Amino acid sequence: MAPLKIIIVGAGIAGPAAAIDLARSSHDVTIYERSSLSTETGYAFRITANSDRCLKYLGIDTIAGGAVAPERGIVMNAEGQVLHERLERTEAEKEKNGTGVFAYRPGLHKQLMETAHEFKVKTKLGAKVIDVDVAKTTITLEGGEQISADLIIAADGVQSVVRPYIIDTSQHFPRASSGHNAFRFMVSKSLVRNDGSMSSLVKDDANMFSWAGVHASKRIIVYPVDHDKQFNVVCTHPEELSDKENTEEDEAAAVAYNQKASIESVLSIYGEFEPRTIRLLKLADPEGFRIWKLTDMDETPHWSSNHTTLLGDACHPVLPFGFSGASMGIEDALTLSTLLPSGVETKDIPNRLQLYENIRRPRVATVRDTSRDIARGLDDRQRLREYFQFLTSHDAVKHAQETLEKHLKSSE
Repeated sequence: MAPLKIIIVGAGIAGPAAAIDLARSSHDVTIYERSSLSTETGYAFRITANSDRCLKYLGIDTIAGGAVAPERGIVMNAEGQVLHERLERTEAEKEKNGTGVFAYRPGLHKQLMETAHEFKVKTKLGAKVIDVDVAKTTITLEGGEQISADLIIAADGVQSVVRPYIIDTSQHFPRASSGHNAFRFMVSKSLVRNDGSMSSLVKDDANMFSWAGVHASKRIIVYPVDHDKQFNVVCTHPEELSDKENTEEDEAAAVAYNQKASIESVLSIYGEFEPRTIRLLKLADPEGFRIWKLTDMDETPHWSSNHTTLLGDACHPVLPFGFSGASMGIEDALTLSTLLPSGVETKDIPNRLQLYENIRRPRVATVRDTSRDIARGLDDRQRLREYFQFLTSHDAVKHAQETLEKHLKSSE
């Protein structure tokens, strides 16, 4: 059987992950990325055991790429009083098959792209898609070039340019459902460790700490990344406190995490927090604060049309409160690639895309809904434990393999 010719739109995290596994199955894969930069910018995110398991399947060692495994977390109130502590590390045997880590986005992206190139995935940078013909499985690039394929996979994020060709985006689009925005910034761990007022927080066995304001309407979360050299800091708050800084032109930048925020505005929002939090904010580069507009999207009628499908944030952005934005995209990628093994025929694609949706949509819906509930103040410890077990115990590759095997047997 001839290999499939596959176009992937977007070279973030999920796109390259799908590309690697599809190329390992001998498919002809090309990634089209609108940015002309060969390296990824961005901050950090939580990779839970389920998605780390997927990355290990691809041969990616997240720790080697700069991710840091959590040890012990400390949760404090706004006055600095410790509310509780928790051990984060899992048993060694479980870690062999996947563990939770704090991933540094540029480091993980570099690993994924290098691995993709090892498997002969082609990458076209500065390739902005301006039109998609779903009926002909063709994309048009800025400049007029048209490229056809057997399959188009859109992994181009929250601001997907392919989404409008698949679903009615006047009805289905990312929106701020939680009422929260966040500030993001990075700060040198050594700078924090060597500061007299902050050093007590930086302990060898406690590498994650956070402060929760009244009713958790404001929260500051700090965790290490980049080979344990930097702290990634996320400061959530009611959206109206930072939306007032937005102009209409800022809206896209806020969704894309590129809108700057002033140190003065950040300090004013968290001014009632204890002195160590204020000191942490002042230790950061004043030019490094960015507003992150927290959005997700309601259930859509479908993710695919003909031989074109959506992946990750392009079809189901979720709030970060459930630890699963990047993880869901990585699971999508490995599920889809597993359903398209070597030897699959072009005529099978619509059926396999439907199978992909059948597998992924219920799980993503649970993550989306639980993340919304956590954002609204969910404090049911039993439900949270059950959710975390549901999230982390899943093996996306194994589940897709078993589902495909059952599907093929039922079709005989």
